[in-house]
Amino acid sequence: MAIDVSAVAEAIESGQSLAAADQVLIDPQPGALAGRVAELLSVLQNDDLHAAEVCRTLIRLGMNFVGRDAEIVGYRSDESDRALDQVLAVIDDLEGAVMAGVVAEFLADMDSVNLNDSLSGLLAERIGAELNNASPGRSFLTLLRQQMRGGVYWRMIGDNYCKFGNDFARGLEYLRHYGFCQVSTNPVLAAKAFDEDGSLAERLKSEIEKHDEWKRDPEAHADEIAMAATLIALWPNLSIFRPLAVHTDLRDYMVSFQLNPNIADRADESIEDAQNAYRLAADFLEGYDRLLGIGDRSGRVNPNIVFKVAASHEAARKITTTLNGNAIGSNNTVVYTVAQEVQLILDAFEGKARAAKAGEQVVRTYETNMGGRFVSHLREVEAEKIFLAAAARAGEGKAAELLGALAADLGAGDSPGGSLAESARAVCAYANLKSLDHPIVLEAAGAAGQSADAVLLLEEDLKKAGTLVARRVYRVFFSPENRPKWVDHLQKTYGVTDDQARWIVDSMDVLPASKRIPEDSFHTLGASNMCNTEFPNHARAVQMASEADGFNLEDFRDAVLDGYEPGVDQRLRELPDFCRGYDLTPSLKDFLANVVGIDVAGWQTRGLEPGDWPDFGSVQKTSAEFRDAYDTFAARCVAIAREVAG
Repeated sequence: MAIDVSAVAEAIESGQSLAAADQVLIDPQPGALAGRVAELLSVLQNDDLHAAEVCRTLIRLGMNFVGRDAEIVGYRSDESDRALDQVLAVIDDLEGAVMAGVVAEFLADMDSVNLNDSLSGLLAERIGAELNNASPGRSFLTLLRQQMRGGVYWRMIGDNYCKFGNDFARGLEYLRHYGFCQVSTNPVLAAKAFDEDGSLAERLKSEIEKHDEWKRDPEAHADEIAMAATLIALWPNLSIFRPLAVHTDLRDYMVSFQLNPNIADRADESIEDAQNAYRLAADFLEGYDRLLGIGDRSGRVNPNIVFKVAASHEAARKITTTLNGNAIGSNNTVVYTVAQEVQLILDAFEGKARAAKAGEQVVRTYETNMGGRFVSHLREVEAEKIFLAAAARAGEGKAAELLGALAADLGAGDSPGGSLAESARAVCAYANLKSLDHPIVLEAAGAAGQSADAVLLLEEDLKKAGTLVARRVYRVFFSPENRPKWVDHLQKTYGVTDDQARWIVDSMDVLPASKRIPEDSFHTLGASNMCNTEFPNHARAVQMASEADGFNLEDFRDAVLDGYEPGVDQRLRELPDFCRGYDLTPSLKDFLANVVGIDVAGWQTRGLEPGDWPDFGSVQKTSAEFRDAYDTFAARCVAIAREVAG
């Protein structure tokens, strides 16, 4: 397919340099890359085009070859290297103040992600320190190639250790070049995107101008405006992933959009919201596809978007089945337990089978494992118990004194009023206390008659709790011995073909999220059906951990199939909420063993029933956080609408 010259020019003139650069990724023809790049470069050398936009397009085109994008769509590495040389030759002729300004823009944008606490921020720091100001364009691309290809994520993705996603609304463009293939957002992250990128508010204002009813009564339309704002924060991510999503036929490169957490218990309303957002995404992509040179293709536009369904209520089951049955993918979130994840994967399988039987497309979907938040909840409970035990043994005054000292040391302010339990719950929340390995916590444990060694061992065990859940779920569905059983089960139960059944199984990824330590990623690496989604500061921490002496990535190949020494889960089973998180329900155990043929002998059955999901501690804490964040963000959007209305 030749470059669509008019679409390239339109993209550049409209400030969409990414679409112009990404045309070389559409309908790849191995052996033809040099010619297509030459075509695109000839358009860029038109003197009538805006100079800065031309420079942005050149940098973005070069990044497609610095990274692995061109190779992902099927070009050989030597073709990609030659294409980069073509781009650099043109950049050499344009080096100067304009190019220097554009490179500075890219570095500033990379640096701004999560206020510089990110993997892209680390790249920006290292590139900026060595940048040759005499040839900034060439130097930027050369250094970016060096830094990316020397990093652990380049190795993990390229050597098929695992897939990775971005757990943030910004910074995806740079991660795409590593090979990241998923992005996930929620109300908290949408709000952060608006904080970091002032242009998003201006785009929201433009959208509000189109809706007289929003301007007349913003409060009555708060949810609609908040959805529009969240989607506006997502549009860049849809654009960034679009050419690769199209290339893989939506088998990867999906953008996850979280549904309104305030209606998570209402299936029909949530499904309607998802369908509305899906249509809006299709409308947006219809225009963007034209800029990519694929706008004339017949048939509907299928957005590379899936919907985050909060498993805070049993309604999540109907939402998951219905969306997948309508060939719209899901990403279950607010998920911490084996029983939740197993049940929801079964529901997704049912929906996918319906879609396949109806001749509809089955797309990539995800089952989030919020392991870090599960660990934090368990730690909070245990820390509170330590202070209550100290009160029982050494007196409430002593426990309150220690709790006040801990609050002061953590910068949590004065120990809040109320009961000792309420104060301990507030001070020991993860926002303040990151580990039980704290001198004052250990002193409180001593006052309670507990040894410091026992508390330190508990902390080390707790760090593994989320990974244990992810590993157990993965083994049920995707271990080499169990995967064929699910293919057979899907064929027999739903009447799908062997190929359809295999893709239904292949199309579901376990998505470890909310990581706290680098091991949360390293210990859940898997070559198939795993996609670790990384918060920006966590990705940076993983890179830094990989640079430590003695680190050997090979130690972690298919680590998701590994186990810890038996004492870890035996000791953790003393914690009631760990058992609720790690166990099956009686009905799930019976189904897995006697219907599918999965070996779950010896697995216990204290897991959460769907009716109990809303009452689980991790669910309550995260749901409250997401609702508060959503309400705050919606109020901010309403304020913007009032401003537009004057």
